[in-house]
Amino acid sequence: MKNNPTTTVRSGKASFKGRMAARLAAVQALFQIEQTGATASTVVLEFLEHRLKQMKPKVDSTFFSKLVEGAWREHERSDEIITGALRSGWTLDRLESVTRAILRAALYEITETQTPVPVIIDEYLNLTHAFFDDAEVAFVNGVLNTVSQKIRPFESLKTNT
Repeated sequence: MKNNPTTTVRSGKASFKGRMAARLAAVQALFQIEQTGATASTVVLEFLEHRLKQMKPKVDSTFFSKLVEGAWREHERSDEIITGALRSGWTLDRLESVTRAILRAALYEITETQTPVPVIIDEYLNLTHAFFDDAEVAFVNGVLNTVSQKIRPFESLKTNT
């Protein structure tokens, strides 16, 4: 695993930097929730009052809050979907905690937003690069492609042509 990034985020378009920064912060918050057992509301408040103020680019705090609260509220359902996309014999516990957080956040966006699937996958792959090497990025790509084809098949079909 690479060093934890805290302020640098890859993003191609300036208008999306706040959302990408929100995704990074959301993954960090989801990781913290899982590790500490704190409530999503408590962690969101901590991030809003302290951590997000230090991040560059400026974080879209509304998107961050929605993503963390929603992804954690739906994490049990998401975990079932993710587990279904893993190779036979693999369990969710076998994944790195950061990888679980990335997949949970991405899955929440795929199921609960209108953001195009290719955009979501690209954003989370860029984020995964900040934490891991290419092997983990390929793994996340495979899982997200598998689950997105089941959840939003018509959109997935459009992106493959």
